[in-house]
Amino acid sequence: MNKIIFTTEQCELFAKIIEQDELNIKVLFYIAQCEQNKVKIHIKALSENIKIPRPVGHKDRKGHIKSFIIEEVYIDRKRAERIVNRLAYASLIYFELQKPHKYIRLTKRGAQVAVHIQKKMQAKN
Repeated sequence: MNKIIFTTEQCELFAKIIEQDELNIKVLFYIAQCEQNKVKIHIKALSENIKIPRPVGHKDRKGHIKSFIIEEVYIDRKRAERIVNRLAYASLIYFELQKPHKYIRLTKRGAQVAVHIQKKMQAKN
């Protein structure tokens, strides 16, 4: 894809935008990990491998929701699609069409932002 990379200021700006939602970071890092391992990835694989904490309703015997408990569940496909589209609009990923699949690939800018976010996270710890 494009060989254009971000300047340091642009990279920081995009990192701040991506960091606003933890799920954006998880999806970006998962795509980067698959890219390193040379594994082709698509939306279904994202929804089958990324977990988030979400309130899940537990019902009593009558079928009424009794309480909500936070559980780690897989993200749904629609949410994965929205995040992937957001990353694509930011030019951090692109799609590689191979019928019948649409594979997700990381751009150089996406790798640059992922590395920047990872360094910031390591500096915090």
